[in-house]
Amino acid sequence: MSTRTTRETAIICVAAVVATAVLSIPFALVGDGADSLVWIVFFVVAGLGIALRYRYLTAQKKAETELAGAQQYRRLTEEYRRLADMALTTQEHTDLKLGDVSAQLDHLREQIAALQKILKDVE
Repeated sequence: MSTRTTRETAIICVAAVVATAVLSIPFALVGDGADSLVWIVFFVVAGLGIALRYRYLTAQKKAETELAGAQQYRRLTEEYRRLADMALTTQEHTDLKLGDVSAQLDHLREQIAALQKILKDVE
């Protein structure tokens, strides 16, 4: 549902006043049309009040929906940041473990080379 501009709302109000005036002409021509005119004005004002209240409630509901969407977006952003931090931490731990394994492999290579040298010397 799109919202109306101030100009559109003013045009609708003027149209309602003109319609009330046109509807009241026959009652004014008949002798005692004051009671009918009061009822017409009452119903027009009541209808206008209901329409304005509906617009207010829909605008309020739309604002609440947008706010809820923004809050949900913030929560998802925070969750994404938390997961990204966890992924970085995991990557750092993996890099440290790989460094340890690489150092152990280098040490084993040195021991194997020394063992091969000893075996060649024994032959």
